[in-house]
Amino acid sequence: MGVLGTLSGALVTQVRADRIKRLEIEALRGQHAEDRAHDERMRALELADARELWAEGHRAEARARLRACYVTFNTAARQYQTAQISVVHGLRVGTGVTECDEALEEARTVFRASYAEAQMLLPDPVLDAASAVSRRLNDGYGVLKRLLADTPRAPAPPECEQRVQSAWVVLAELRRTMRRDLRIDDTAP
Repeated sequence: MGVLGTLSGALVTQVRADRIKRLEIEALRGQHAEDRAHDERMRALELADARELWAEGHRAEARARLRACYVTFNTAARQYQTAQISVVHGLRVGTGVTECDEALEEARTVFRASYAEAQMLLPDPVLDAASAVSRRLNDGYGVLKRLLADTPRAPAPPECEQRVQSAWVVLAELRRTMRRDLRIDDTAP
């Protein structure tokens, strides 16, 4: 009996030890599962934060690129207009027309390059205003060239000057549209 009690005591102890070990292992597995789930949630949050930061940086970079395009296009358009006005003044006083015409060609080339870039970047409302500026400036260029070439279709100098000067109106509208899009004006939506 004593030997049987000793043997059964050892067996019961071993069974209990195995049961405790199984419970510990199950608890440890549960803890590991909770830790993994927590780690996955944290990684998902970090990834979402990283994506948001990337998107925010991308939006800021795109906005800066758009703003630079606005500045370049607006500057080129105003220089093109100024070169046209210089030709008109040169024709009026009768001197410096050749130099003004060369400056006009240079300003036109810069404007065309700037407009090509703008066509790729500008949102539709601003592109509509830029297109109106382009048409008006190119109309002024055409009448000046006909006047300089003394072609039969050339308008009279006063009419030519009026057509060239009228570009200031569309340039002002372009500037307002750009400022509105950049949310610089208080009237921005």
